Amino acid sequence: MFQALYNRKTESLNGVWKYRIDQNDVGVRQSYYLSNGEEDVWKKIKVPHNWYLTEEIGDYFGTIWYTRKFKAPKEMKGKRVFLYFEGVDYISEVWLNGTYLGFHEGMFNSFEYDITSCIDWEGDNLLIVRDSAPKDTTEYIPADKTEVPMSEKYKVHQSKGITQIKGHMIEAMHRPGCKTAYRQDGNSGGIWGDVKLVCRPDIYIQYVKSYTKIGYKKDWLGDQQDKPDGTGLAAFDVYIHNSTRKAVKTNITLDIRPYNFEGDSHCSIGREVVLQPGDNVFKITATIPDVRLWWTWDHGDPNMYTARIGVEQDAVEMNFGVKEIHTDDKGQWYLNGRHIFLRGMRYISSLWMSEANEEMWKKDFDKMLDMDINSIRIGSHVERDGLYTLCDELGLLMWQVFPLHYVISDSDDVINRASDMMRDMGMMLTNHACMGMWSVYKEPEIYELVERPNVYFKLCDILKETLGSIDPIRWIHKGDYREGVQNIMIGSCQDGDMDVHTAEIKPNIVEFGADSVPSLVSLRKFIPEDKLWPPHWDTWEYWGLFYWNQFRRGKVEMGNSLEEFIRNTQQYEALVVKEQIELLRQRKYQPVASMYLYYWSDACPVMGSGLFDYYREPYAVYESMKGVYTQVLISLEWEQEPHVIGREKKYGRGQMFRAKIWLNNDHFHSVEDAQIHWEIHRENSTEILTERTWTETLVEDSAQVRDQISWILPGDYVGNYVIDMWVKDKNGKVLSRNNTVIKAHA
Repeated sequence: MFQALYNRKTESLNGVWKYRIDQNDVGVRQSYYLSNGEEDVWKKIKVPHNWYLTEEIGDYFGTIWYTRKFKAPKEMKGKRVFLYFEGVDYISEVWLNGTYLGFHEGMFNSFEYDITSCIDWEGDNLLIVRDSAPKDTTEYIPADKTEVPMSEKYKVHQSKGITQIKGHMIEAMHRPGCKTAYRQDGNSGGIWGDVKLVCRPDIYIQYVKSYTKIGYKKDWLGDQQDKPDGTGLAAFDVYIHNSTRKAVKTNITLDIRPYNFEGDSHCSIGREVVLQPGDNVFKITATIPDVRLWWTWDHGDPNMYTARIGVEQDAVEMNFGVKEIHTDDKGQWYLNGRHIFLRGMRYISSLWMSEANEEMWKKDFDKMLDMDINSIRIGSHVERDGLYTLCDELGLLMWQVFPLHYVISDSDDVINRASDMMRDMGMMLTNHACMGMWSVYKEPEIYELVERPNVYFKLCDILKETLGSIDPIRWIHKGDYREGVQNIMIGSCQDGDMDVHTAEIKPNIVEFGADSVPSLVSLRKFIPEDKLWPPHWDTWEYWGLFYWNQFRRGKVEMGNSLEEFIRNTQQYEALVVKEQIELLRQRKYQPVASMYLYYWSDACPVMGSGLFDYYREPYAVYESMKGVYTQVLISLEWEQEPHVIGREKKYGRGQMFRAKIWLNNDHFHSVEDAQIHWEIHRENSTEILTERTWTETLVEDSAQVRDQISWILPGDYVGNYVIDMWVKDKNGKVLSRNNTVIKAHA
């Protein structure tokens, strides 16, 4: 079963290893696992890594063997020693000193082996790892009948049914070769995570699963209602392994104390148990007095506790938060009983997880907090554990999606293997305070082909049941476009001229956004100079410029130069994303409950949909979005039907312009005596043609129309007018500044 590291003594085996490529997969037959790694065919490599990122290997599909020697730490002698792998992509087999340890499948789930009986305490230990990351055997079928300037292999192709459980790392938008016949390129194979030795005593805690809830009590003497009683309940399933071969009568102890705040919320409890040889599981529960709840940063403090759980000579520590999150039948979210609105972001550190680290996450999350993001959706992959720990402490609510995306086989074999990995994901992440909700599949019904695997009603059902056995409390969602969940990508995956006033909008918008081309400096890092301009369409499509999206849906103008084309794509993305946000926030709770931009940053060198490209250079949309993701927002809804966003707003001279002024306040408190202002002036002019300023209290947690504009455009001017808007608090601090441009034509 899954075993957690906790705060145990470990010894890193990261560093310089040796490797050899097994192109024809003959290594097992030829006993590579008995090699001492001294032959010339073994070359040096650093672990952890993804082999795509190395010059020597690159985008290779197949098998690679790794080896390294190590001395056993003397201080571990006399204890049980385990060999731990944080992550190996995708199928691994391991030998130590010629002894076969086992087999593991999966790209994100950690695993380990008990090596107590085969470790050499005196000499060198020889570790051999066989890692196979093959190309999936699915057939790709052409699915594009439109007139586009790409050659056949670079038009849209669709998988018949992938059998590997790798999510974004094998099948998704905005990755090398996406949509083409080469859509698996960018292989994420390799020992991408830490490798460690871990020691434990003979009786040890394998895993602890936490469950917390707010204490309630019925008000018998008052209004007879159930009310919080100021306590929290923390319950832990403690999985214990007894390797002594005899029953042991002992005590489990639980000590709870504050982790990131000062207070007297301290409690201790013990329970007498009898451990049978092998695996055991026991419940231990404690009531926390004067409980401090875990909140997203914008609603309170992300208060956390440390639980220290001990048995015999073993003790582990884990941090947890007390919170309750649920959704109602309208798809709205409630954290600790409070209605909350999620200003979210989809996130992936990198297509190659060895690049992900705490420095990267901290830089990204600092920027997210600066733009008032309070929730993250990870999908469809699993990040390194440190990211979730950081979200725990920062107060960022997490929506986790299992690594399945697009067309996966619905065979019984895939269901079985995916379910095992689902169980691991649940056990890995469920204890994190930040965890809010789950999805078992990213987009189970998005296909270009008529004949489709029946994954929604087969695979998704079994995965939901499996995850529910680990986490029976949180909401488990089967897949996008069902159960009140929707993607909106206007001018990208959807028609840029769609009438948004007649479009269906569901409560949870788990993707919105558009596409654009990164800066010329970034573009030159992955597009050959001779393919840049005029665009070599096969190359551009391979690297994420989706021709149909840009020119048929987005209707972006090419312009007369590469620089102009880049500017046009970025300006369109900046405008259409800004107006998607305004549209969705104006519909806060009517019905919108959450919204997640697709993506924070591009996961690889690509023409993508991020606020930042792969090199963390910002697209123009970054500054545009910052202005409208604030907790207080003033925005304009112009009255024009059909209502199209992201386009020029054209009016004839002398025509009446009408609009509504919307005010959002996502704070859970009113903003007293707010100063609100709008004005209209010509572009590049300071002369105000009409304006209004007033003072009012912004109601907590609200989205309301607070004013109307009715204004006749002058008959003597052709060009742009700017409607500038701002909100200030009573001390003059700007809470929101926004504008909308309308164009007067002849």
